[in-house]
Amino acid sequence: MAGSISIVRHADGVAGELAAALTANRLIYGSGDTYASLITPSSCVIDSATTTALAGDLMLLWQFYHIWNNLYRASLAGEAPRWIARLCEYGLRPEEIQAQRITLTAGLTPRFCRADYIVIGPQRTIAEVQWKSGGLGLFSGIHDVHAAVVPATAGRPGNLAGSFREMIRQCSSDDPVAVNPVRSVWYRGEHYLRRTCDRQGMRYIVFDRREGAQRIIERSSRFMVAEKGELLRIDFLYAQELLPVIAPAMIVRLAQAAADGRLWIETPLNYVYRQKWGMALPFMPDYAHLFDDRLRALFGAVALIRGEKVDLRALADDVPHAIGQQLHAVRTIDNLAGLSTAARRLLVLKCGSGSGAYYSQGRGVLRLNGSRSAAQKTLAFVKERLAQGEPWIVQRYVDATYPVDVCLPWETHTLRPIDAHARFMVYATFDEHGTPTIIGGLGNFSREWKVSGKSARLDEQGRISGAAFNEMRFGQGL
Repeated sequence: MAGSISIVRHADGVAGELAAALTANRLIYGSGDTYASLITPSSCVIDSATTTALAGDLMLLWQFYHIWNNLYRASLAGEAPRWIARLCEYGLRPEEIQAQRITLTAGLTPRFCRADYIVIGPQRTIAEVQWKSGGLGLFSGIHDVHAAVVPATAGRPGNLAGSFREMIRQCSSDDPVAVNPVRSVWYRGEHYLRRTCDRQGMRYIVFDRREGAQRIIERSSRFMVAEKGELLRIDFLYAQELLPVIAPAMIVRLAQAAADGRLWIETPLNYVYRQKWGMALPFMPDYAHLFDDRLRALFGAVALIRGEKVDLRALADDVPHAIGQQLHAVRTIDNLAGLSTAARRLLVLKCGSGSGAYYSQGRGVLRLNGSRSAAQKTLAFVKERLAQGEPWIVQRYVDATYPVDVCLPWETHTLRPIDAHARFMVYATFDEHGTPTIIGGLGNFSREWKVSGKSARLDEQGRISGAAFNEMRFGQGL
């Protein structure tokens, strides 16, 4: 695909070296004894101009969430429609709402994010921003192994692990105790980051989040972690996986401690940074003037479903005239089933909430590209969720693919070409003013349109399936 990202293919033998090194570094998702994803002996090389443009995108994204939070504040104060605050607080328990409002009032903003692009080139499009990205240890390890094994290319890799350590120090102290309670599937991979921190003299404590209620302890208004028979004061808490398993009242006290500067919580306890429905705000007539046209270009086009009403005019630009006419005529979610197959193929429905069963892990990301009856079933499910007050959005589907050679991790001598959908995972840190620094990135490739970290396998037709990762290398703008 033309553009300013190149996927540079390395020698076949690199695949076996990668598979061995990934397993040797215990980069395991879930159970098993070996690295389980597809292997690609390649790198994503991004030129200097595009690296600089990505940094500009990240600043726009930080400003977008700043404006979104200002609208939330105004809604709480009665100076903007009440529905904005209602969606910002949808699905949250009373204590979580209290914690979110404490965080909002304190003006705490994230210092770390991952922007997931689906296209990088003359035009760039993102699927979403992950302010609460899980699996940092696993992904740092995958990045570092690729950067060490593959031959030097134009550009240079980032430094995910080292930059994350530096961000922890900037948010807390020169000798911090950092704690990351993780879901069990991330546990083994997260120890890669623990080991790299150990080598640099930083205490980075990892445990299964189910131990959180026993390991996180309050003493004299301080939060402590029980570790190897000691109680250590927590300076930095990577908390997104912890919240579902601790007492709701503790969430409020954590938020207050962060607001008072007694520890740093990443991501701050504001669930807006988990939500997607706000991506529709730049396309809504009442709020479009608040946002930059470059942000709208980055988002593609997004519409918010309110009640069962939806306006798809923003999605009708740059599509065939007949399809554009159909999208202009849509007034309710039921109208979506009546669209032609070609029109429905252009749409993706996403849960826009920051809590519940469908806001993460791709469960609330749906397409309508099958039969009309299948589309009606999907829409009936979404209508059930909408009836509960859950926000959903419609995005335009971007059908961009890249030729990539991959192999099974246990059969690295047989490389096979696939036409892959991509997720380009760009990691960055921010200072308190929202100035970004790109710290690294990964390419993620799969035959399936919903790209994720799926394990390698052969499907019923004997075709290779799953997802592969490689590292990003950047021009001098990094």
